Amino acid sequence: MYVNRYFTVAAVAGMMLTSCTNDDAVAPQNRAEENFRKKYPDATAVEWEREGTYFIAEFKVGSLEKEAWFDDRGSWKLTETDLPYADLPAEVKKAHEAGDFSAWTVDDVDVVERDGFETIFVLEVERGNTEYDLYYLADGTLVKAFPDDDTDNNYLPVVLSDKITQFLADRYPDYKVLDVDEDNGRIEVEFIHGSVNREAYFTTGGDWLRTETDMRITDVPEEITDVLGGSEYRLYRVDDVDFIETPEGNYYYFELERGELEAEIQIYENGELVVVK
Repeated sequence: MYVNRYFTVAAVAGMMLTSCTNDDAVAPQNRAEENFRKKYPDATAVEWEREGTYFIAEFKVGSLEKEAWFDDRGSWKLTETDLPYADLPAEVKKAHEAGDFSAWTVDDVDVVERDGFETIFVLEVERGNTEYDLYYLADGTLVKAFPDDDTDNNYLPVVLSDKITQFLADRYPDYKVLDVDEDNGRIEVEFIHGSVNREAYFTTGGDWLRTETDMRITDVPEEITDVLGGSEYRLYRVDDVDFIETPEGNYYYFELERGELEAEIQIYENGELVVVK
């Protein structure tokens, strides 16, 4: 078993603290083993290895193969389980079999559990030479689908700064982080807020840049669609619309088509329409 897709584990204040108890004298390896046994008392065929600052236990519970990751303080961060397709939650199977990838071959199924975050069911599917990874929540919500690049060791926990986690907690209470990516000098955090999937962008220093939410046209406020309907773009078809939140203000970003014509516009909450393209 190997870990194969990035996920985020938020920084926890307790991880930053030390104390003078006898527990501090326990080596991280021994502490990881102790916490492992508490979490998985029925584990068999246990093998330990080290990767970077993480201690990894490969083991079985019944017939299921698992892999648990502990940080250098011995705290549990992540468990991946190889799961037969038949053992998936009924809602996940129902959603997959009714979705766009239903005719694809399911090559592998993993369950990813993370400390304090949503459990993710990852289906690796293939058709011909093309492979995709599909991320489902337990209720059958497909939160992500993208080409599988066969990269190993990509479920590795990444710590978000306190500044970012505090911002998300204040603006989006009870959010659940799904994924994180750092590229071109910015940090992208994908998360669930209620039942809504959002993507927030930050500088590497933790300053909020914007949040994007994919919208259905039926969910766009009437005052916004009225602006569109009264504009020169009223006969265009809406191909895609996103709600964009920024420190300077919020707007709806429309991608429009009319025959071979294409346009991109922004409609702000105050009704201002700006042509982007």
